[in-house]
Amino acid sequence: MKVFETVPADFFSVLVSPNREIYVDALMKLYEMFQAEINIRLKAFLAEVELLLEDRQYVMEEGDDAEEFEFTSLRGKARLIEHRLEKTRWIEREYLDGSFTEIITPYPYAIIVMRMLDELTRNGAAEYNSLVFSTYSALNQAYTDSRDRMYEALLIAKNNTEKLDYELRTFYHGIRGYLRIIRENSDVNRLLQNHFEAYKKEADRVYHPIKTMDSLSRYSGPICNILTEVRYDEDLLRQMTQKALVTKNYPDEEDAREDILNTIEKIVDSYRAIRQLVDEIDLKHSSLTKQSVDKIRYVMSADQSIKGKLVELMKAFAEAEGERETAVTSMLQEHIQVNRQDYIDKGSLWHKNIRSRRIDAPPMTLPEDGGVEEEIMAAVSEKMKNGYSEARVRSFMEDLFADDQKQVSSEHIPVENDTDYILTLLAVVSAFKGRRGYSVKLEDGYMLKDQYRIPRFVLYKGGKPNVE
Repeated sequence: MKVFETVPADFFSVLVSPNREIYVDALMKLYEMFQAEINIRLKAFLAEVELLLEDRQYVMEEGDDAEEFEFTSLRGKARLIEHRLEKTRWIEREYLDGSFTEIITPYPYAIIVMRMLDELTRNGAAEYNSLVFSTYSALNQAYTDSRDRMYEALLIAKNNTEKLDYELRTFYHGIRGYLRIIRENSDVNRLLQNHFEAYKKEADRVYHPIKTMDSLSRYSGPICNILTEVRYDEDLLRQMTQKALVTKNYPDEEDAREDILNTIEKIVDSYRAIRQLVDEIDLKHSSLTKQSVDKIRYVMSADQSIKGKLVELMKAFAEAEGERETAVTSMLQEHIQVNRQDYIDKGSLWHKNIRSRRIDAPPMTLPEDGGVEEEIMAAVSEKMKNGYSEARVRSFMEDLFADDQKQVSSEHIPVENDTDYILTLLAVVSAFKGRRGYSVKLEDGYMLKDQYRIPRFVLYKGGKPNVE
């Protein structure tokens, strides 16, 4: 299903507007009211938005009607924000049953997005270990005491396992952000804050419970064992299949049974993959700790002498670009006088010989037949004759003297490619030798014809001029 078949095209416009922070806070307040109340009264929501706008500056946007909503007052701005949310179909306005009290109701897809925004801003604690324990508890109790509830326990195990895998992968990829801060910063305070405040807080929330409370290693094995026994218990599978058919999510018994077996295999495979994922998290955790400590030690032990500070200035100049490069250059020119110093000594005009490695190999033998060179030259000559025959040169010269012209200078001869260049030179040679009634007068200097360099000359047809 395509996203914009469900979500309106301008739904996300409030999140990219100049007032996006105000809109996000208004949506978070709406989500808070959604969780606390069954019916969200319009007046109550407008009052909460007014409180948000007391110390905030709302910027007029294209399409805002300042006169209609009395933009000069907080209530007018709050009504404008509510109208924009209604227009972009985050909410819809209706009346409470049996009264004239206006209420607002978020659309289902808007509730999902608001929940996501709330999780991003809250960054609440994820209960990794409780997911594993609740999965084991549901499966164990159903398998031992309430076998008729085994299908429901399997669905709980599926949801918990997917959430556990998602949360662990999110934490694993989140470590990369802390590693990037280590690479990009050289400030000791920033590095200490990144490691001992930001990352330690996250590790205490996620990583250490996994390693210390031992729920994953303790319960993953029993979970897989219970599911394996269920997999080969035909009576229990038949009972679970009948329970699945009651939900009317499957067309027949065969599809329901296949989905149950696939779910069991998926959960077992997921726990095997989760163990590997935890091992990868261990490696990332160790790498981050080592890089953080090494970077802090390096920065704290860096050379603080004049030489060390000059090195840092040169690094800053080398890495600077654009306006920053101009600013660093101006600072260096203003505060530091740098002069280039050269000296000459007895070795300045001497270049050291480069030794080449001698390779002991037998000398190459020359062919006994001494006529190889003559054969090559004859082949080249024959190729030249075939490519630029006398007939071709004669045709070229006749084209130059079209319209009964008697002379043509080099300035009027077109030379656009290698063929024109070669034919021009051959025409000069033929005319210089007096062939076919042509003659040539060479002049001083050369000229360029479309990047080709040719001598200055004049070709004559008929009477031979006085050639110097």
